[in-house]
Formats: sequence, structure tokens, C-alpha cells
Amino acid sequence: HLRGGEDLTLSHVAAKPVTLLTGYLGAGKTTLVNHLLRNAGGRRIAVAVNEFGALPIDPDLIEQASGDVLTLAGGCICCSFGDDLTSGLVALANRDNIDSILIETSGVALPGSVAQSLSLIAGLRHEATLVLLDAETARKLARDKYLGDTILRQLAEADLVVINKTDLVTDNARAELRDWLAATAPRAKIMETEFGALSPDIALGAYAPSAFVAD
Repeated sequence: HLRGGEDLTLSHVAAKPVTLLTGYLGAGKTTLVNHLLRNAGGRRIAVAVNEFGALPIDPDLIEQASGDVLTLAGGCICCSFGDDLTSGLVALANRDNIDSILIETSGVALPGSVAQSLSLIAGLRHEATLVLLDAETARKLARDKYLGDTILRQLAEADLVVINKTDLVTDNARAELRDWLAATAPRAKIMETEFGALSPDIALGAYAPSAFVAD
């Protein structure tokens, strides 16, 4: 915790970028995370999850398991924070062997509340909120009486919306979805992927937050 603003500038410059990843079940978060780990390109990524079972890491990426930390290929790690996200993030902030952090939140979580927690932890900065959607089911689920409100609030908080599984819909359906997102998530940049193949440079904070916001 910073007192009296001391070293505020230095702390911000040295802070590790944190990307929040959210999306409902079936949107493709597991595939996306494994793609990022396989294509890290020397970037040492820490993936933070509620529990290991909630986000399976491809077995061939795992080099060692010790308590709540999996050591992965290429200098990456996966950490389980359980019910205490803040303590888990403080531990990651104090590690000097990671470059960026990806927090995988549950499909019913609101990323804004997690971002508020980040603002209280010295050594971390919220880089962007990434919301992953299934091109086939996004609009239907947004109308669901149980899930719809959460999905719409996630989109409202998004810096980047990634439409996944675009190979499964027609060009017209994709265009209609983009038009709907332009109205539903007006501050977000919209990108499309197939099989969760999103560039780590985009997902993991190579750009300042302003780069994620559409003009």
C-alpha cells in the first residue's frame, strides 16, 4: 500500500500489466488460454484461476506441480487463488519472474469488481478487460433471463470483445453480431477469432489501455 503518494510514478511504471478474461461457459476460454501459453514468445505469463479444475491447462505444458502453482513451459505459471483473490494477486505482484498476468474469472463474474481489487495492490495495473463470446450463441444468451443481465454488464465493462468461433456462422450473422456489439459494448474494440487464436501481443498488454478502446 502506498502512503502519501510516495514512489507513485515509479510504482506505476514498474507495475505488472493484468488482463481480465471473462466469458460464459462454452465461449472458448480454455482454448484461448492454452493458445496464449503456447505462443507466449518468451513472455513469462502468470495465469490466475479460481481452481485448477475450472481451467484445464494442456498436460504437455505442465512441467511441475507444487501446491497451488503449476510451473509451465517457457517460464509461465498457473496459480490457483481459491477464495482469496487479493492474497493471490499480492503474491504475484511480488514475483520478479513474471512479465504479465491473466486472470480468468468465472462466467458469472463482473470484471469491474476485480479491477477495483487490482487498484488496491501496489505493483499491479489493470491493462484491459477482455470478454470472449461464442459467435453462435452470444445474442441468444444475452436475452436469457438468468444470464442476460450479467453478460450485458460484462460487455459494458469490456475494453476488448473477442468474437470466437466465427467459422461456425455465416457472414451475415457475423455482421449482425458486430452491429449489435457496437451498440452494446460501445467503448470496446471488437476482434474476431477462430479456435481461440488471439495474439498474445493483443491479449496480454503490449499496448496501453487506450489502444483497446475504439475511436
